This record gives sequence, structure tokens and C-alpha cells, in this order.
Amino acid sequence: MVELKEMLAPKHSAARTGYTLLPRYITIHNTANTGKGAGAVSHGKYLSGAGAKKAVSYHYAVDDGCIVRIIPDSENAWHAGDGANGRGNRQSLAIEICENPESDLRRATDNAAELTARLMHDWNIPLANVVQHNHWSGKDCPRRLRRGEPYSWDTFLAKVRAFYDGTSSSAPADSGILYTVQTGAFRDRTKAENYAAQLKRKGIDVFVTRRGELYTVQTGAFQDKKNAEAYAAKLKAKGVNTYVTQKGNV
Repeated sequence: MVELKEMLAPKHSAARTGYTLLPRYITIHNTANTGKGAGAVSHGKYLSGAGAKKAVSYHYAVDDGCIVRIIPDSENAWHAGDGANGRGNRQSLAIEICENPESDLRRATDNAAELTARLMHDWNIPLANVVQHNHWSGKDCPRRLRRGEPYSWDTFLAKVRAFYDGTSSSAPADSGILYTVQTGAFRDRTKAENYAAQLKRKGIDVFVTRRGELYTVQTGAFQDKKNAEAYAAKLKAKGVNTYVTQKGNV
């Protein structure tokens, strides 16, 4: 992983909540700051300066060459837009992916995927609990990933899984193809989420994604077809019906 710097926001400032956090989720953001120089260190300095006076904060800022930790993992940050007692704010770690023009967005997003995998290991967080800011508040964030820049959300999750499983010591290469392992498709989102909840109770990581008019329950995304098929076979052995689909990753 790239260099991790610690630039903690001042204690007792508005940016520091003081509330204990036991992370259950990881929330992914884009900074929406496209100004020159607005990299990870700049965001760290901001929350140690003028930004410390505002009740807006995040645990990590990531660019193409650096990760900055700003709020301790054990303390919640104000980032999710779901209120003082919302699950996003009170139960999730926040990662901001920088958009400054001199930073390579693809490399920055890859670094965020690797950091996400590391935090999943550290806090025993399942892939199903890696979510977009949009999940909590409906905001169009992470805006770049949501519009396929530098690649799709499914590809981001595939990279996270690759790092988590130890199948890659660096960012997985983009082949243009993504193989997804699915267990069901529903026209009703509630039915999809209910089925996903059943699988989660069995200890299977799943997340619901929309494909056209259908809500699909997905258990994995891989850039290697053999890995996808092997994972599908593993789930079938547990009595879970699965199928592998193929699609472009951008």
C-alpha cells in the first residue's frame, strides 16, 4: 500500500465528534474538489485548519501517491449526511477519493480499493458493507465512480475483493471484462433485499445492484473468469443457486 500519513484533526474541534466508533461499514466518497493541489495532504491540512471549525469530517483522504488518516478509526466522523445518530455517520469509516487534476484518478481509486480491503481485515467488515455515500443520504456521491470514472462501482468492488483475498499485491489489471457471481434477480427491490438478508444470515457476503429493470443479488465480482466460476461452485456446494455473468467494466 502507498504511504500512509497521519494528520489528525485537532481534538475537541467541530470536526472531531469524540464519539466511539466500532466500524461496521466503509463508506466511499469522491471529494468533489477539482481544484489544483486538492490532494490527500491538502485535505488533511484543511481539517486541521479552517475545516476544523465545521461539523464535516472523514477518516481518510486518498490520492494517487498518498493516504492521509485524519480521524482515528475508533472515532466516528461527520460524513454520511444521515444525521447525528444515522448508521452512516455512527457506524462507518469514511474514505474520500481525491479529484485534483494533477492526481491520477485511476491510481487514486485503486489506492482506495486497497485501503478498503485493509480496513475490512482490520475491522472484520464484509464486502457487502462497503457502500457508496449515496446509500445513506441519496447524494450523488461518489460521483465519479457512479458515472463510471475511472471505472464502474462493480469493478471497484472487484478490486477490493482481489486485495482482500490476497490475489493481488498491486492493482488488478483492467481487461475490460468483469465476471459477476449472482444468486437471483428481482423486479422488486424489497424482495431482492429480503433474499440478500437471508444469505447474509448464512454468512455469505452479498450486495444488491440494479441492472436495467432488475435488482440482482450479487455475491462477487472478478476479473478472472476461473475465480468467478470457482466461487460460484463453492456457493453451489452450500446449496445456493448461482450463475456467472459477463459484462464490460466501463
